[in-house]
Amino acid sequence: METYDDILEISGKFGRYQWRTYFFVCIALMQASMLTFSQVFIGATADFWCRGSKFETDACLSESLSVADCERLKKVAVCINHNFTFYEEEDELRGYVDTMQCQNDWVFDHTVHKSTFTEEWGLVCDNSAMPNILQSIYLAGLLFGCIVFGTMADRFGRSKTFKICLLCEVVFTLLSALSPNPIIFGIIRFCVGASVYGLTLVVFVTATEMVLPTTRVYVGVTVWGFFSLGFFILSVLGKFISSWRLFIVATAAPFLLMAPSIWYFEESPRWLITQRRFNDADRIIRRIAKTNGRTVPTDYILEIRESKEETSSVAFWDAIRNPVLRIYFLNLIFNWFVQSFVYYGLSLSTSNLGFNVFVAFCISGAVEMPAHAFSVVSMKYLGRRISTGGIMILGGLVCFATILSPPGFLRVTFAMIGKFAISASYDNVYILTAEIFPTPIRSRCVGTCSVAARVGGIVAPLILVLETVWASLPLVLFASSSVLAGLLVFFLPETKGRLMPDTIEDSLNLRKPLRSDNDNTEKM
Repeated sequence: METYDDILEISGKFGRYQWRTYFFVCIALMQASMLTFSQVFIGATADFWCRGSKFETDACLSESLSVADCERLKKVAVCINHNFTFYEEEDELRGYVDTMQCQNDWVFDHTVHKSTFTEEWGLVCDNSAMPNILQSIYLAGLLFGCIVFGTMADRFGRSKTFKICLLCEVVFTLLSALSPNPIIFGIIRFCVGASVYGLTLVVFVTATEMVLPTTRVYVGVTVWGFFSLGFFILSVLGKFISSWRLFIVATAAPFLLMAPSIWYFEESPRWLITQRRFNDADRIIRRIAKTNGRTVPTDYILEIRESKEETSSVAFWDAIRNPVLRIYFLNLIFNWFVQSFVYYGLSLSTSNLGFNVFVAFCISGAVEMPAHAFSVVSMKYLGRRISTGGIMILGGLVCFATILSPPGFLRVTFAMIGKFAISASYDNVYILTAEIFPTPIRSRCVGTCSVAARVGGIVAPLILVLETVWASLPLVLFASSSVLAGLLVFFLPETKGRLMPDTIEDSLNLRKPLRSDNDNTEKM
């Protein structure tokens, strides 16, 4: 009994203690989804026009224009007033002279969105870029959270980092609902983003560390199903809550389910053992066994202590200086960048499906649910490399097919298949990364890869602007990068059925064939 996995066999593979922790992990990820995509509804830009526009007065009809023409032109000339004197069939706006900036405020169409900060703060026309800037600020917060909280989790522990992030997430989310202007809102949303990803990173790493290889994939992937569940909850909230401030408060409701985690979310014994805090690890392991109705031997910790005393501690830069791990690391950094780059690129494109915004958002989330299930099955039967690389290549090819397909049902179908593929491979690369790097630096490695992913998410909306150069250029970039990243996955080690590495040597040994005597009953 020399490893923590041996202890898990005795204290309970997946008992009541693991189920309780798993519950908190799932709620945390559902919450992360809701906070990340809430701006789709609270920052939406509805149709608007200048108050007092001549297109909304009887004078418009006097120019021999129909009611439909007046309504249409009213929403086209949104930032300027027109003194029109004639109407040209080829180009309506060119036919109007004496244009001037809108002197009054704007009138917004409340058919879909009853209240948004875009309307309240007048973020249209000259300020129309501000909602996108605010979303980028939030994504920058995610980037900051990757760096700071990934390091904190490896240095000070999973539990302390979890509780700090949870507290910050609650406080800053509620404060954002009180924001008086875009500047304050942006600063607070940055803090929300940092705490959201810090919490997401910690709970995912903890979820993979608390189980055996036979259940690691189930746990590591199914939790992302709750991330997708957040899409559906947001759609319902957006449909029935009219005030954007109340909408933010409603997204904070799941924190009530997270409250008990302050007492029940304990430190990862696996991390404590790598830090040589054996007494603390022993205390928590015995609590796990008691909660699961099991018992552990009295002297087991001495055996683990002796085995760990023979190994040296692992430092982040020691691992990166190793040429093999450095290649793995750079490979995974590129893969994470591409995963987020393609995921956000396709997700942002789905808003143009031609459906009701709430239905379109549900479709975007719904396609991810079977993707999570497929991820589990593919990794179980095909292994990590073949499933991850193969799915990414498939996603790239489907993006190419989208370019060649005509607008309509066929193009939407290919786009959803692409979203399905990238969602499944995103799950896979999370598991693969966690299984390659040793425990003492696992959070930092996953966090650093997440930094690359956040950069990919920030770049994706900018790439969509290239549609003005060539309509298919964004899809070409998404497709080619996905295929390239998929091919590079085959240069990573296969980790199916392997024990979680605790040292650099353990990580390097992943290159060696898996011996049958070290294998698990079910190779997950």
